[in-house]
Amino acid sequence: MSPKIKAHTVKPGEKLFDIEDEPMPKGAWWWWFWLFFIDNPKDPNKPRQLMILWSTKNVRKISCNDLKIEIGEPRNGNVLDGAVAAWYFDGEKMHHNYLLELCKIKVEKDGLSTDSKTPTSFTIRDVVNRIRIGDKFDFVAEAKGTHDFVKPSFHGNMFVGDKGYSITKINRLDLKGAVDGKPIKGTAYFQRVFVNAPAIPWYWSDFHFENGGVLTYTNQMVFRKAVKKHIAFFDGKELYELNDILVKKKGGELPEFSVSGETPEYQIRFTVKSYAHSFWQFKKKSLGFIPNKLTYNEYPSTISDFEFVDKKTGKKTTSKELGKAVGNAEHTTGYLL
Repeated sequence: MSPKIKAHTVKPGEKLFDIEDEPMPKGAWWWWFWLFFIDNPKDPNKPRQLMILWSTKNVRKISCNDLKIEIGEPRNGNVLDGAVAAWYFDGEKMHHNYLLELCKIKVEKDGLSTDSKTPTSFTIRDVVNRIRIGDKFDFVAEAKGTHDFVKPSFHGNMFVGDKGYSITKINRLDLKGAVDGKPIKGTAYFQRVFVNAPAIPWYWSDFHFENGGVLTYTNQMVFRKAVKKHIAFFDGKELYELNDILVKKKGGELPEFSVSGETPEYQIRFTVKSYAHSFWQFKKKSLGFIPNKLTYNEYPSTISDFEFVDKKTGKKTTSKELGKAVGNAEHTTGYLL
């Protein structure tokens, strides 16, 4: 990974499965991560959601939700020694640990697959992404937007020395396919990440508006001090970015997050309301007095009270123009070294 890699668009599939020459130092982490926002005709205010993650980490032992993972060789040619994990909110009930299995991840030129008890696969043909999970889920996701923000993009960053990350992501894709053989539609988010740094607490989100807009934010912290703050708001035509954010969490199992940001050019505020919750808790051997546990919370959520103001023009954008929003809000606690 090179320092300060500027974000740029990439061809569909580029940098997703080319792992052969990528370094894998001690502690480094790979994952391929999908979020699917699926329509829910029974209760449109609570869209179904599915998350699936294929991952390996170059450590001897780690646990996830009490599943003990022992990694032999994290990479043997094009085969990774790792795990596949998923949760599924079916519109009424959250299925925690829908998948949580040790497996071999076979990575090929145009996709990956697992030998897990529930077979899974992710393949790309031209611009079409296909994801299969057993006999239950068969999805096709396609990035159709013309703006760079909703095209496949790659960027990376270094924190200290050779410690940092690189990421290929797609902020919004159109989704179709089937659940239990019944047709569905919706939207999706994807990221493929390589991390060579400790995992620190963060807030993060990806939200999709009914009329084509996208909203993301991130707030990474070390000892409660923000080291990265960013909001990106795409109204369907134009992208607005603010390197300022304040996130306040209130509530317990299903919290709300008040989010705001302001620069000389823009002002934004909104409320994130969660309607379901799942989590992954990672543990490693403690390092004396240093904690080595990360709790990774994910909240299927909607947005209310949205308001964006372009101070230069006086233009105000609200949920009335954008339509309903569905997405996922993350909040992690702890550290994983």
